Amino acid sequence: MDLKELQSIQRRFDLEYFPEFWRIMNYEDFLDRLEYITVALAGEIGEFANIVKKMRREYLHVNRERRDYLDTLKEELTDIFIYVLIASNLLDMDIEEWYTRKSNINRDRFKKYKDDNL
Repeated sequence: MDLKELQSIQRRFDLEYFPEFWRIMNYEDFLDRLEYITVALAGEIGEFANIVKKMRREYLHVNRERRDYLDTLKEELTDIFIYVLIASNLLDMDIEEWYTRKSNINRDRFKKYKDDNL
């Protein structure tokens, strides 16, 4: 499954379950949706960060590894990814194309860090 297919699956899900969200009549409606997705995405990133904080705190203070949190991290990361897909659909964005473009920019930008032994 590629990213375009995942975007399409998410678009169909959203249209089925949240059709009103996609009724965008003007720029203000678009900004409302963009703001909502931005806040939702930030919230999910915050949840992910909070779990990492708890893992670090337990390891730092009681030297206890909390690998039981890993599935929760995976779930939160999936929520983040879903909101990224929704945002990319809202922006009518081909995320594969933009990823490739940005990856090429980063490849050049970070070339001084490249490990030539790999």
